[in-house]
Amino acid sequence: MARFIKLTNMLINTNDIHKILINQNKYYIQFISNNFNGYMCLFSGSGFGNISSPYYEIEVCENKHPNDYKIVSEWINRL
Repeated sequence: MARFIKLTNMLINTNDIHKILINQNKYYIQFISNNFNGYMCLFSGSGFGNISSPYYEIEVCENKHPNDYKIVSEWINRL
């Protein structure tokens, strides 16, 4: 299994892919960042906070990017 997918203008590390949504003639590839954002507030022994990790998404459309769509389709079929 390939560790990278080479598309027209990018190289994708397959370990960074979180989810692939498959729609008719489109793939939405979602990545979750390794960076965490958040905050924490403490008041006399109690507090609250939030931690989040943003995700990024690219769209691979069969009509707009036929070569990339074929590459992703073949990679999915090999899994």
